[in-house]
Amino acid sequence: MKKYLQLMLAVSLLTGCSFAQADSNEELNPVETIAEKPIKKRTEVYVPNPQVTDDRELKKAGDYLIDDKGELTLKAVKEVNKTFNLNGIEYKIKDIKLMHFIPDYSLIDFFHAYTHHEEFDFIKIGVEVKNHSNESYHFGPVAMVNINDRIHKTWEDDFYLEELHGEILSGQTKQGNLGFIVEELENLDKVEILSGDLADKDKKKIGEPINLVVTFD
Repeated sequence: MKKYLQLMLAVSLLTGCSFAQADSNEELNPVETIAEKPIKKRTEVYVPNPQVTDDRELKKAGDYLIDDKGELTLKAVKEVNKTFNLNGIEYKIKDIKLMHFIPDYSLIDFFHAYTHHEEFDFIKIGVEVKNHSNESYHFGPVAMVNINDRIHKTWEDDFYLEELHGEILSGQTKQGNLGFIVEELENLDKVEILSGDLADKDKKKIGEPINLVVTFD
């Protein structure tokens, strides 16, 4: 009986300490800022990009946040959600964003391979590719981009480097973003996207590229 009473006393003391610690932590929590705002749960799996701040919580022009990768500001956004089908390949362009980025000093060397400016605008294109067929294919979701009929970029200019181009296996899904640095844009009027050719496992062309023009109001 004595041992039982000692055990109950120990459990009570541990529980009391736990509640006290929780109360103490609540008092120490800082006021939530936009950069610390928790990300809402989503059905798709999101993998943070190592070079660029996560922009999912930026909803309207002027929204911005600061984290350990730098300061990111949304200048314009267009929800596209346009889907194409090619021989069992489902290709979706989700959205297009114009953003301004001031990278953290630790990332300056990385971005010097793409620009000599320490802050810059860029176009980000969100895509998803699903292979519903029984075959493996080769496909590039964004081969070329034409911005405002005067700025031209190719897939080699993409700095997100999320490996969205190339082979896609049967049943595989690829989703992510491509980013293209541009000279400062006061207005984003039009973005034209040309995908790569659809090719079989031997890299023989079997489908024409997709062309999509998106205008911004």
